Amino acid sequence: MPKDYLDVLTAAVQSAKLSPSEIVVPEDCWVTLNGIRFHYLDWGNAHLPHLVLLHGGSLTAHTFDLAVLLLRDKYHCIALSQRGHGDTEWTPEADREKNNQDLMLEDVRQFIDYLDYDKLALVGMSMGGLNAIRYASRYPEKLSHLGIVDVGPDAMTDGLIEMEQFRTNTQTLASFEDFLGQAVKFMPHRAVAHLEYSLTHSLKQQDDGSYTWKQDNRSPVSYIAEGEKKEANEARAALLWQDLESIKTPTCLFRGANTKIFSVQTMEKMMAVLDNVQAVEIPDATHNVHSDNPKRWAAELNNFLKD
Repeated sequence: MPKDYLDVLTAAVQSAKLSPSEIVVPEDCWVTLNGIRFHYLDWGNAHLPHLVLLHGGSLTAHTFDLAVLLLRDKYHCIALSQRGHGDTEWTPEADREKNNQDLMLEDVRQFIDYLDYDKLALVGMSMGGLNAIRYASRYPEKLSHLGIVDVGPDAMTDGLIEMEQFRTNTQTLASFEDFLGQAVKFMPHRAVAHLEYSLTHSLKQQDDGSYTWKQDNRSPVSYIAEGEKKEANEARAALLWQDLESIKTPTCLFRGANTKIFSVQTMEKMMAVLDNVQAVEIPDATHNVHSDNPKRWAAELNNFLKD
């Protein structure tokens, strides 16, 4: 991956038909927290209201790049690559028996403490949304707003299976072009230049010349039987519903109109549980709401944050 990726970013912006006031590359930043070294992006304008972004599983902090170009004139935008993703380190062997959700919650807590802002808006997509829910239920004092993007305690099974199949089929491929071809088949609605930009930050080349995902792909330390896995997922969902009941921070739920993950029923149940909530459905968007329709998502997020 080139250090100066302004050209591929510009091509992605143009392919998505966006018109930001300026196309800029964010600053790469690093901090050691909770036992590992984290990578995060800072788009500058630190005098503006602070917005912290948490990506979904298999993604990186760069997943928000296009949308942020439409927001950075109004907000100080920061995106964290969470543990085992992007250029952030993987969980050390000594900690692999620990609960990963608990590790990620502590990561977010320490990261926000490190930033040391009086107030910030926290927006999380998919996995990042679940981490944001858990953080907001426990540490609301630093949050002005909470955004949850296309995720809830319950997920539609078909979408999860489809995403896992794509990951399995593309674990290692011979070339970057092979990855791009698979991505185009999986997401034909997305501009090719945009997919190329995303893969630029999501892949790494191995010693034999092949490519693989940057995401931590190690097998679980402890085997969980299928029946036990279902029980564990149900228990985890029940705890997330409890977390939602305690959140008082103004919250906005974002749902992709074409998502296969976040059902209308789950969204409506969350709206009934949350104390101060609104919801927005983004047209022409699947689970990756912020990437499929960055213009509309950025506009709706701005409408929510400026209230």
